[in-house]
Amino acid sequence: MKRLLLFPFLSLCLVHLPVNAQETAPVSAASGSAGEAAADPAEAYRSSAASIDQDLRAALDELAALRATIAAEKPDIAAEAERIAADLREKRRQSEIARTKKDAIETEFEKAGNDLKVWRDERAYIESLLLDFSKTRATTSGPLSPSSDPAAPLATVADVLDELSRTGGPVTLPGEAIAEDGILTPGTFVTVGPVSWFLADSGGAAGLVVDGEDLKAHLVSKGTSRGEIEKLVKGEADTISFDPTLGSAIALSESESTIIEHTKAGGFWIYPILLLAAASLIATVCKWVQIARIREFGAHTVQRILDALARREPEAARSEAAVIRHPARALLEKGISFVDSNPEASREELEEALYEKYLEATPGLQRGLAVIAIAAAAAPLLGLLGTVTGMIETFRLINVFGTGDAKSLASGISEALITTEYGLIVAIPSLILHALLSRKVQGIKSTMEMTSLAFLNGTKTK
Repeated sequence: MKRLLLFPFLSLCLVHLPVNAQETAPVSAASGSAGEAAADPAEAYRSSAASIDQDLRAALDELAALRATIAAEKPDIAAEAERIAADLREKRRQSEIARTKKDAIETEFEKAGNDLKVWRDERAYIESLLLDFSKTRATTSGPLSPSSDPAAPLATVADVLDELSRTGGPVTLPGEAIAEDGILTPGTFVTVGPVSWFLADSGGAAGLVVDGEDLKAHLVSKGTSRGEIEKLVKGEADTISFDPTLGSAIALSESESTIIEHTKAGGFWIYPILLLAAASLIATVCKWVQIARIREFGAHTVQRILDALARREPEAARSEAAVIRHPARALLEKGISFVDSNPEASREELEEALYEKYLEATPGLQRGLAVIAIAAAAAPLLGLLGTVTGMIETFRLINVFGTGDAKSLASGISEALITTEYGLIVAIPSLILHALLSRKVQGIKSTMEMTSLAFLNGTKTK
C-alpha cells in the first residue's frame, strides 16, 4: 500500500525532470562541459523510469493478490452472514411463539379466575339458601342444636326429606306465628314440602307462613281459607290452594292505585301542571280547528281575479275571491277594493295597503301558540319543583323517623317522582304540537306573502 501511495509522487517527479534537465543545460554549457551534462540527465531518467515501472508492476501484482484473497474469502463470509440471518429469523419465530403461548396462558388464567369467582358466588348463594332453610326449619319445628360443621345445613335438608318420606303426608307441629295485626298467636303449623301454613288455636288467624325480618313466622291470610287448613291439619283429603309468591302478588295487586289516587299522590304542585295541561290542550284543539278550516288555493284563482280587474270588472273579481277559504282572501279583497277605488294609485301605495292587511291577519294566526309554548317550557320546571319539595319532605321524615320504616318515606318519594312524571307527560306532547302548528302557521303566512306579491305584480299600477 505504501508503494501505491508513492506512485503519484514519482510520476510528478518524472514530469518535471526533463524540464529541469533542459534548464540546467545552458548553465553547464557556460561552465564548459556540455557533453557530460547532456549525458547525465538521460541516464538518470532511464534509471528512474525503470525503477518506477518495477514498483508499478509490484503494486499491481500485490493488488491482484489482494483481490484474489478477497474473492476466495467472500463466499465463506456470505455463507456466515446467511447463517446468522437464518438464526436471527428462527429466534424471532421462537420469540413470537413464546409470546403467543404467554398470551394464551394469561387468557386461560383470567378465565379460570372468572370461573372461580362464579363458583364461589354460587357456593355462597347455595349456602345462603341452606341457611334460610335451616332458619325456616327452626321457626316451624323449634331451634336446632348449634353446630360448626359446614355440612350441618345439608344434614337438615336430608332430615326433612327423610321425615317427609316417612310420613308420606303433611307434618304438623305446634308453634307461634305473628298475625297480620302484629300479635304473636299460638297455633299449629302444617308443612307440606317447602310450604307451611298456620292455624291459630283461637280466632280466625290462618294462612300461609312466610319468614319475617325478625326470623319469626308471619301470616299471609289471603289466598288460603281457614277451612282448607283445618282439613289439612286433621289429615283429611282435600285440595288446598296457596300463593306461590308467598303473598307478594296479593300485596302488589292491592298496592295498585287508580289514576285519581296516583294524581293526588303528587302533592300540591301537581295541580299547576294539570292546569297547564288543560290550557295547552284547549289551545291546541282551537288552533287545530282554525287551521283545519283553511284551504289552499292555486295560482289560477289569483290570475282570474287579475283578469277581472284588467277588464274593469271588480264585482267579478270579488266573486272569485269570495270562494277562497284562506287568510289571503282578506288581502285579495283589500287589493281589489283599493284598485277599484284608486285606479291611478302607485305601486308603493298598493303595496302598503296589502302589507297593512297582512299585519292585521298575522296576530290571529299566532294566537294560542304562546300558550302551548309556555306549557311545554313550564311543565317540566314545575315537575322539578315538585321533585325538590318532595325530597325536602322525605328528608324531614328521615330526620324524624329514620330510614327503618319505608312507608313513612313513601309520600315524599311519590310527590318527588309523580310531579316529574306529569311534568314530562305535559311538556313532550306540547313541544311536538307547538312545532307542528308553528310550521302550519308559517306555511299559511308564506302563502299570504306569495299571494300579495302575485297580486302586486299582476296589477297594472304606476
